[in-house]
Amino acid sequence: MTHNLVIEGKVVSPEAINEVQIGIDGGIITKIKKQGLVGEREIEARRSLIFPGFIDLHAHLREDESKAWNYKEDFRSGAEAALHGGITTVVDMPNTPLPGINAERIRKKKELTYSKSKGLIDIFFYGAVTESNTAINTNGIADMQEEVVAYKMYLAETGGLSMRVELLPEAIKAVEATSKPLTIHCEDQEIIEARKEELKSKETEWTRDELHSKLRPEEAELSAVKHVLSNVSVSNATKINIAHVSVYESLALIKRYENVHCEVTPHHLFFNKSDVMSKKAFLKTNPPLRTEQNRLRLLDAFRAGAIDFLATDHAPHTKDEKALDIFEAPAGVPNLDTYGNFVAWLIVQCRVPPELISRVCAYNPAMFLGLGDRGRIEVGKKANFTVLDLRKRVKISSEHLYTKCGWSPFEGYEFSGAVKHTISNGVVMTEYDEIIDEK
Repeated sequence: MTHNLVIEGKVVSPEAINEVQIGIDGGIITKIKKQGLVGEREIEARRSLIFPGFIDLHAHLREDESKAWNYKEDFRSGAEAALHGGITTVVDMPNTPLPGINAERIRKKKELTYSKSKGLIDIFFYGAVTESNTAINTNGIADMQEEVVAYKMYLAETGGLSMRVELLPEAIKAVEATSKPLTIHCEDQEIIEARKEELKSKETEWTRDELHSKLRPEEAELSAVKHVLSNVSVSNATKINIAHVSVYESLALIKRYENVHCEVTPHHLFFNKSDVMSKKAFLKTNPPLRTEQNRLRLLDAFRAGAIDFLATDHAPHTKDEKALDIFEAPAGVPNLDTYGNFVAWLIVQCRVPPELISRVCAYNPAMFLGLGDRGRIEVGKKANFTVLDLRKRVKISSEHLYTKCGWSPFEGYEFSGAVKHTISNGVVMTEYDEIIDEK
C-alpha cells in the first residue's frame, strides 16, 4: 500500500520516544511501523522530534461579527501564527467586543472561521459564563453546549463578563449540566478594588511600572483559587482548569482536587516582574508577572509534572496600544508564533523531558476538552503533528511573525530550536518560518 504521506523519525508520546514510520491517508493516521512504509510524499525527520500536534486551550483571536478588533488579530492571521508556532488546535476565548455569551454569537464566530481561516487549523470556542446567562429562568449556558467545547468564567472584571464569587455554586452547577469543562480566570476583584482605594488614599513609593503588579497582588489569585475550590464539592463531575497560574502557592491548593487542573503561560515561566521595568507595558499581563524566585519555583513545578497545560494566553494588541502608560495600556502578550521555540527552550535549556511536553502540550488538553480524536500519535487519530528541530537556533524577530499585531515579548531572544514542520489534518503546512501549503 502506498500512503498519501509517510513521516519517519523519533515520535514522542507521553510515555516514551520511539523511532517509527507513520502512514497517513485522508488526514488520518492509518499505519505505524518500524520500517517498510511507502508514501506518495515522504518526510524524513530522524534528527527532529515528532510530537502530536500542539493544542492551545487558551487564546484570544480577537475576531467576532463586529470586526472591531480585527486590527489586532483575526481568525486568518491567528491561524497562521499558530501554524508557525507548531499549534494545530486552538480554543478561542469569548471576551471579544460582542462577547460569546449565547449560541448565536458562537455560531457567527464559527462562520467567520470557516470563511477566513479555511481550515488551516482546527479552531474551537469557549462560551462565557456570566451573571446574566446563569440567572434563574435563563438557558444561556445550556443553549451554547452544542456550539462550544468548554466554558470560561472570569472572577475579575473583563469586559463586563465578571462573576461574583457568591454566585459560583449556581454557575458551576449550570456548567455541570452541560458535561463540558470549565476554565476560570482566578483573581479576586474585591482585593483589586481594595488595592485601588489604598493607592488613592496614601502616598506610595511604588514606581509607576510597579503599580499594575501591586494592584493585582498574589493574594488576589490565591483568594480566588480558594473560592473556586471551596465550591468544587458542588460539582465533582465538572472538570475545572485554573487559567494562567502565576503564583507557585496556588499549585499546592489545586493539586488537592482530582478534577481541578491548571495551566501556565510561557511569559510566567520566562519573565519576572523586574523585566517590566525595561519593557514597560509590553509585559503588562493579567495576572501580572511575579518575582524571580516565584518564576523558578513555577518552572521547577512544571518540570516535575505538577502543571497540566502549557497555554499561550495569546493576547495580541498593537505596538501603539502597548506603548501607552502602564495604566492605560491593555494587558496581554502574543505567544502563538513563538510557542514551538519556547517548547524547545524548555527541553534544551530547562531539561524538561520531551515526553512531558507531549503530555502538557497535546495529550492533556485533548483529554480535558474531550477531543478524543487527537493528542496522541496512534492509528485512527487525526494526522496532526509538530516536528521540532532542536538543533536550529532561532533569534526571534518581528520580521518572521504571522500575528497581525507584529511583535513578540521574546523579540531579540535566541531559542534553542524551531518548528520544522506543522502538519494539520495530514497536510504539511510549514517549512520552518514559511507557510507552504495553505488550504
